[in-house]
Amino acid sequence: MLPTVQTAPNSYTNNAKKLFIVAEGFEKRSLYWIGKEGNITRFEKSLICRYNPSKQSLFDEMLKEVKKHTTNEPIIIDYNRFEPTIFEHNFKKFISEITLYDEIIIDISVMSKLLIMIIICSLKEFNGKITIIYSEPDNWGPTQQKFQDTILNKTYGTCIGLSSVGVGNVVRTPLLSSVVMQDCPILLIAFLSFNEQLINVLINEISPTRLQIINHKCDRAKWREDAMILIHKDIVEDYKNNKAMNFIESYDLIDYISVFEHLTKIYNENCYNYRIVVSPTGCKIHTVACAILKLCCSDVHIEYPTPESYLFEEYSSDNIIKVHEIIFDSFKETINKLSKKYLLN
Repeated sequence: MLPTVQTAPNSYTNNAKKLFIVAEGFEKRSLYWIGKEGNITRFEKSLICRYNPSKQSLFDEMLKEVKKHTTNEPIIIDYNRFEPTIFEHNFKKFISEITLYDEIIIDISVMSKLLIMIIICSLKEFNGKITIIYSEPDNWGPTQQKFQDTILNKTYGTCIGLSSVGVGNVVRTPLLSSVVMQDCPILLIAFLSFNEQLINVLINEISPTRLQIINHKCDRAKWREDAMILIHKDIVEDYKNNKAMNFIESYDLIDYISVFEHLTKIYNENCYNYRIVVSPTGCKIHTVACAILKLCCSDVHIEYPTPESYLFEEYSSDNIIKVHEIIFDSFKETINKLSKKYLLN
Protein backbone atom coordinates (compact mmCIF):
# COMPACT_ATOMS: atom_id res chain seq x y z
CA MET A 1 0.00 0.00 0.00
CA LEU A 2 2.89 2.35 0.67
CA PRO A 3 4.38 3.49 -2.65
CA THR A 4 7.78 2.03 -3.44
CA VAL A 5 10.88 4.11 -3.99
CA GLN A 6 11.53 4.63 -7.71
CA THR A 7 14.08 6.47 -9.83
CA ALA A 8 12.93 10.05 -10.37
CA PRO A 9 12.68 11.43 -13.90
CA ASN A 10 14.55 14.55 -15.02
CA SER A 11 11.24 16.41 -15.35
CA TYR A 12 7.57 16.21 -14.40
CA THR A 13 5.78 17.40 -17.53
CA ASN A 14 2.11 16.65 -16.89
CA ASN A 15 -0.42 19.49 -16.92
CA ALA A 16 -1.06 19.35 -13.17
CA LYS A 17 -0.89 22.59 -11.20
CA LYS A 18 2.28 22.07 -9.16
CA LEU A 19 3.73 23.44 -5.93
CA PHE A 20 7.43 22.93 -5.24
CA ILE A 21 8.89 22.83 -1.72
CA VAL A 22 12.66 22.74 -1.24
CA ALA A 23 15.32 23.69 1.31
CA GLU A 24 18.55 25.51 0.69
CA GLY A 25 21.66 24.28 2.41
CA PHE A 26 25.44 24.01 2.31
CA GLU A 27 25.54 20.83 0.20
CA LYS A 28 25.73 21.13 -3.59
CA ARG A 29 23.30 18.26 -4.01
CA SER A 30 20.54 20.61 -2.87
CA LEU A 31 20.73 22.01 -6.42
CA TYR A 32 21.14 18.71 -8.24
CA TRP A 33 17.60 17.90 -9.35
CA ILE A 34 16.21 21.41 -9.80
CA GLY A 35 19.38 22.54 -11.62
CA LYS A 36 19.83 19.45 -13.75
CA GLU A 37 20.26 20.05 -17.47
CA GLY A 38 17.10 19.02 -19.26
CA ASN A 39 14.78 19.59 -16.29
CA ILE A 40 11.82 21.43 -17.83
CA THR A 41 9.39 21.07 -14.91
CA ARG A 42 7.15 24.11 -14.40
CA PHE A 43 5.66 25.07 -11.04
CA GLU A 44 2.82 27.45 -10.35
CA LYS A 45 4.45 28.40 -7.06
CA SER A 46 7.56 27.45 -5.09
CA LEU A 47 8.58 27.65 -1.44
CA ILE A 48 12.22 27.81 -0.39
CA CYS A 49 12.94 26.96 3.24
CA ARG A 50 15.91 29.13 4.25
CA TYR A 51 17.98 28.04 7.22
CA ASN A 52 18.51 30.64 9.92
CA PRO A 53 21.07 30.85 11.42
CA SER A 54 23.24 29.50 8.61
CA LYS A 55 27.03 29.46 8.55
CA GLN A 56 27.32 28.26 4.97
CA SER A 57 24.61 28.60 2.35
CA LEU A 58 23.79 28.13 -1.32
CA PHE A 59 20.64 30.20 -1.00
CA ASP A 60 21.41 32.60 -3.86
CA GLU A 61 22.12 29.72 -6.22
CA MET A 62 18.95 27.94 -5.10
CA LEU A 63 16.78 31.04 -5.62
CA LYS A 64 18.20 31.49 -9.12
CA GLU A 65 17.44 27.89 -10.13
CA VAL A 66 13.95 27.84 -8.61
CA LYS A 67 13.01 31.06 -10.38
CA LYS A 68 13.77 29.40 -13.73
CA HIS A 69 11.05 26.82 -13.07
CA THR A 70 8.37 28.86 -11.30
CA THR A 71 5.61 30.99 -12.83
CA ASN A 72 5.28 33.22 -9.76
CA GLU A 73 7.97 34.72 -7.54
CA PRO A 74 9.20 32.05 -5.07
CA ILE A 75 8.09 32.37 -1.43
CA ILE A 76 10.82 32.25 1.22
CA ILE A 77 10.21 31.13 4.80
CA ASP A 78 13.02 31.06 7.36
CA TYR A 79 13.57 27.87 9.33
CA ASN A 80 15.38 28.21 12.66
CA ARG A 81 16.26 24.69 13.81
CA PHE A 82 16.38 25.90 17.43
CA GLU A 83 12.88 27.48 17.22
CA PRO A 84 10.98 25.34 14.68
CA THR A 85 7.51 26.32 15.92
CA ILE A 86 7.81 29.68 14.16
CA PHE A 87 8.30 27.93 10.81
CA GLU A 88 5.46 25.52 11.54
CA HIS A 89 3.10 28.45 12.15
CA ASN A 90 4.19 30.28 8.99
CA PHE A 91 4.05 27.14 6.87
CA LYS A 92 0.46 26.46 7.97
CA LYS A 93 -0.51 29.92 6.77
CA PHE A 94 1.32 29.34 3.48
CA ILE A 95 -0.62 26.15 2.73
CA SER A 96 -4.03 27.57 3.64
CA GLU A 97 -4.86 27.54 -0.08
CA ILE A 98 -3.39 24.09 -0.69
CA THR A 99 -6.46 22.93 -2.63
CA LEU A 100 -5.41 25.21 -5.49
CA TYR A 101 -2.76 22.65 -6.44
CA ASP A 102 -3.03 19.21 -7.97
CA GLU A 103 0.46 18.08 -7.02
CA ILE A 104 3.13 18.98 -4.46
CA ILE A 105 6.74 18.07 -5.14
CA ILE A 106 9.01 18.11 -2.08
CA ASP A 107 12.79 17.84 -2.41
CA ILE A 108 14.05 16.54 0.96
CA SER A 109 17.68 16.06 -0.14
CA VAL A 110 19.16 18.56 2.35
CA MET A 111 16.22 19.12 4.66
CA SER A 112 16.53 18.90 8.41
CA LYS A 113 14.76 15.76 9.62
CA LEU A 114 12.44 17.81 11.81
CA LEU A 115 11.67 20.08 8.85
CA ILE A 116 10.67 16.99 6.82
CA MET A 117 8.36 15.95 9.67
CA ILE A 118 6.71 19.38 9.91
CA ILE A 119 6.10 19.71 6.17
CA ILE A 120 4.70 16.22 5.60
CA CYS A 121 2.53 16.25 8.72
CA SER A 122 1.17 19.72 7.87
CA LEU A 123 -0.14 18.31 4.58
CA LYS A 124 -2.39 15.72 6.22
CA GLU A 125 -5.57 17.17 4.67
CA PHE A 126 -4.16 17.31 1.14
CA ASN A 127 -5.63 14.59 -1.04
CA GLY A 128 -3.80 15.40 -4.23
CA LYS A 129 -0.53 13.87 -5.37
CA ILE A 130 2.58 14.32 -3.24
CA THR A 131 5.96 13.46 -4.77
CA ILE A 132 9.02 13.26 -2.52
CA ILE A 133 12.43 13.61 -4.16
CA TYR A 134 15.77 12.60 -2.63
CA SER A 135 19.17 12.99 -4.32
CA GLU A 136 21.40 10.25 -2.88
CA PRO A 137 25.11 11.09 -2.68
CA ASP A 138 27.76 8.59 -3.67
CA ASN A 139 29.19 8.67 -0.15
CA TRP A 140 29.01 10.45 3.20
CA GLY A 141 31.48 11.59 5.81
CA PRO A 142 33.24 10.47 7.86
CA THR A 143 35.70 8.20 6.07
CA GLN A 144 36.36 4.82 7.60
CA GLN A 145 39.92 5.90 8.42
CA LYS A 146 38.74 9.02 10.22
CA PHE A 147 36.27 6.97 12.22
CA GLN A 148 38.93 4.44 13.24
CA ASP A 149 41.36 7.19 14.24
CA THR A 150 38.67 8.90 16.32
CA ILE A 151 37.74 5.70 18.15
CA LEU A 152 41.41 4.94 18.79
CA ASN A 153 42.07 8.38 20.28
CA LYS A 154 38.81 8.69 22.23
CA THR A 155 39.36 9.44 25.91
CA TYR A 156 37.03 8.84 28.84
CA GLY A 157 34.25 11.37 29.14
CA THR A 158 34.49 12.65 25.57
CA CYS A 159 31.79 12.25 22.93
CA ILE A 160 32.13 11.45 19.26
CA GLY A 161 30.60 13.77 16.70
CA LEU A 162 31.59 12.92 13.13
CA SER A 163 28.60 14.29 11.20
CA SER A 164 27.47 17.05 13.53
CA VAL A 165 28.71 18.46 16.81
CA GLY A 166 26.93 18.79 20.13
CA VAL A 167 23.26 19.42 20.82
CA GLY A 168 21.73 22.88 20.92
CA ASN A 169 18.57 21.73 22.68
CA VAL A 170 15.77 19.19 22.41
CA VAL A 171 12.92 20.75 20.45
CA ARG A 172 9.29 19.91 19.75
CA THR A 173 6.42 21.66 17.99
CA PRO A 174 2.65 21.78 18.64
CA LEU A 175 1.86 19.81 15.47
CA LEU A 176 4.24 16.99 16.35
CA SER A 177 3.49 16.86 20.07
CA SER A 178 1.03 14.76 22.02
CA VAL A 179 -0.20 14.96 25.62
CA VAL A 180 -1.65 11.44 25.55
CA MET A 181 -0.24 8.98 28.13
CA GLN A 182 1.88 11.66 29.82
CA ASP A 183 1.84 9.88 33.17
CA CYS A 184 2.90 6.55 31.68
CA PRO A 185 6.42 5.18 31.28
CA ILE A 186 8.14 6.22 28.06
CA LEU A 187 9.22 4.01 25.20
CA LEU A 188 11.72 5.89 23.04
CA ILE A 189 12.34 4.97 19.41
CA ALA A 190 15.66 6.53 18.37
CA PHE A 191 17.68 6.44 15.15
CA LEU A 192 21.47 6.17 15.12
CA SER A 193 23.86 8.69 13.57
CA PHE A 194 27.53 9.64 13.86
CA ASN A 195 26.78 12.13 16.64
CA GLU A 196 26.43 10.13 19.84
CA GLN A 197 25.37 13.17 21.85
CA LEU A 198 21.99 13.37 20.14
CA ILE A 199 20.58 10.26 21.78
CA ASN A 200 22.55 10.81 25.00
CA VAL A 201 20.97 14.22 25.55
CA LEU A 202 17.53 12.94 24.60
CA ILE A 203 17.73 10.08 27.10
CA ASN A 204 18.83 12.46 29.84
CA GLU A 205 15.94 14.78 28.96
CA ILE A 206 13.05 12.30 28.92
CA SER A 207 14.40 9.30 30.92
CA PRO A 208 12.76 6.51 28.89
CA THR A 209 11.92 3.22 30.56
CA ARG A 210 12.47 1.32 27.32
CA LEU A 211 14.46 2.02 24.18
CA GLN A 212 14.20 0.75 20.62
CA ILE A 213 17.02 1.59 18.21
CA ILE A 214 16.79 1.81 14.43
CA ASN A 215 20.00 1.88 12.43
CA HIS A 216 20.63 2.28 8.70
CA LYS A 217 22.95 0.48 6.33
CA CYS A 218 24.27 0.81 2.79
CA ASP A 219 26.05 -1.80 0.66
CA ARG A 220 28.51 0.84 -0.58
CA ALA A 221 29.77 1.46 2.97
CA LYS A 222 28.97 -1.62 5.04
CA TRP A 223 31.33 -0.57 7.84
CA ARG A 224 29.04 2.33 8.83
CA GLU A 225 26.33 0.08 10.28
CA ASP A 226 28.60 -1.45 12.94
CA ALA A 227 30.43 1.85 13.44
CA MET A 228 27.27 3.65 14.54
CA ILE A 229 26.47 0.88 16.98
CA LEU A 230 30.01 1.04 18.36
CA ILE A 231 29.71 4.80 18.91
CA HIS A 232 26.57 4.18 20.98
CA LYS A 233 27.89 1.10 22.83
CA ASP A 234 27.28 2.61 26.29
CA ILE A 235 23.62 3.19 25.51
CA VAL A 236 23.33 -0.29 23.99
CA GLU A 237 24.78 -1.83 27.15
CA ASP A 238 22.43 0.15 29.39
CA TYR A 239 19.27 -0.82 27.52
CA LYS A 240 19.94 -4.14 25.80
CA ASN A 241 18.16 -6.08 28.59
CA ASN A 242 15.05 -3.89 28.55
CA LYS A 243 12.95 -6.81 27.20
CA ALA A 244 12.40 -5.02 23.90
CA MET A 245 11.89 -7.34 20.98
CA ASN A 246 14.36 -6.62 18.14
CA PHE A 247 16.13 -4.03 20.28
CA ILE A 248 18.31 -2.90 17.35
CA GLU A 249 17.11 -3.21 13.76
CA SER A 250 19.00 -2.02 10.67
CA TYR A 251 17.40 -1.11 7.35
CA ASP A 252 18.74 0.02 4.03
CA LEU A 253 18.78 3.82 3.96
CA ILE A 254 16.19 3.86 1.13
CA ASP A 255 13.88 1.21 2.66
CA TYR A 256 11.33 3.42 4.38
CA ILE A 257 8.56 0.83 4.01
CA SER A 258 10.28 -1.71 6.28
CA VAL A 259 11.01 1.06 8.78
CA PHE A 260 7.34 2.06 8.80
CA GLU A 261 6.22 -1.54 9.31
CA HIS A 262 8.70 -1.96 12.17
CA LEU A 263 7.40 1.23 13.77
CA THR A 264 3.81 -0.01 13.50
CA LYS A 265 4.72 -3.26 15.26
CA ILE A 266 6.37 -1.39 18.12
CA TYR A 267 3.37 0.92 18.37
CA ASN A 268 0.73 -1.82 18.36
CA GLU A 269 2.58 -3.86 20.98
CA ASN A 270 3.17 -0.96 23.37
CA CYS A 271 0.71 1.90 22.83
CA TYR A 272 -1.57 0.93 25.73
CA ASN A 273 1.22 0.69 28.29
CA TYR A 274 3.75 3.31 27.20
CA ARG A 275 3.96 6.81 25.90
CA ILE A 276 5.55 6.37 22.48
CA VAL A 277 8.23 8.97 21.70
CA VAL A 278 9.98 8.97 18.32
CA SER A 279 13.18 10.87 17.57
CA PRO A 280 13.97 10.88 13.81
CA THR A 281 17.73 11.41 14.06
CA GLY A 282 18.70 8.93 11.34
CA CYS A 283 18.59 9.24 7.56
CA LYS A 284 16.12 11.35 5.58
CA ILE A 285 14.14 8.63 3.81
CA HIS A 286 13.55 6.88 7.15
CA THR A 287 12.20 10.19 8.46
CA VAL A 288 9.41 9.91 5.87
CA ALA A 289 8.35 6.69 7.63
CA CYS A 290 8.29 8.55 10.96
CA ALA A 291 6.08 11.26 9.48
CA ILE A 292 3.64 8.69 8.10
CA LEU A 293 3.47 7.00 11.51
CA LYS A 294 2.74 10.33 13.20
CA LEU A 295 -0.05 11.03 10.70
CA CYS A 296 -1.60 7.63 11.46
CA CYS A 297 -1.07 7.85 15.24
CA SER A 298 -1.76 11.27 16.69
CA ASP A 299 -0.74 10.03 20.16
CA VAL A 300 2.88 9.50 19.05
CA HIS A 301 5.07 12.30 20.39
CA ILE A 302 8.09 13.64 18.45
CA GLU A 303 11.20 14.91 20.22
CA TYR A 304 14.22 16.14 18.26
CA PRO A 305 17.71 16.85 19.65
CA THR A 306 19.03 19.60 17.40
CA PRO A 307 22.75 19.50 16.54
CA GLU A 308 24.68 22.56 17.64
CA SER A 309 26.56 22.71 14.34
CA TYR A 310 27.53 20.56 11.36
CA LEU A 311 30.87 19.41 10.02
CA PHE A 312 30.82 20.99 6.58
CA GLU A 313 33.98 19.32 5.29
CA GLU A 314 33.15 16.02 3.57
CA TYR A 315 29.60 16.00 4.99
CA SER A 316 28.43 14.27 1.81
CA SER A 317 29.74 13.77 -1.69
CA ASP A 318 28.87 16.21 -4.48
CA ASN A 319 28.50 13.19 -6.76
CA ILE A 320 24.92 11.90 -6.94
CA ILE A 321 24.43 8.19 -7.46
CA LYS A 322 20.66 8.39 -8.03
CA VAL A 323 17.64 10.64 -7.59
CA HIS A 324 14.77 8.79 -5.89
CA GLU A 325 11.06 9.54 -5.84
CA ILE A 326 8.15 8.40 -3.68
CA ILE A 327 4.74 9.20 -5.15
CA PHE A 328 1.56 9.29 -3.03
CA ASP A 329 -1.22 9.58 -5.62
CA SER A 330 -3.92 10.55 -3.10
CA PHE A 331 -2.12 11.51 0.08
CA LYS A 332 -4.95 11.82 2.62
CA GLU A 333 -6.64 8.71 1.29
CA THR A 334 -3.37 6.77 1.53
CA ILE A 335 -2.93 7.74 5.19
CA ASN A 336 -6.50 6.67 6.00
CA LYS A 337 -5.99 3.30 4.30
CA LEU A 338 -2.70 2.74 6.10
CA SER A 339 -4.32 3.47 9.48
CA LYS A 340 -6.93 0.78 8.80
CA LYS A 341 -4.57 -1.79 7.32
CA TYR A 342 -2.06 -1.60 10.21
CA LEU A 343 -4.73 -1.11 12.93
CA LEU A 344 -3.24 2.22 14.02
CA ASN A 345 -4.69 4.74 16.48
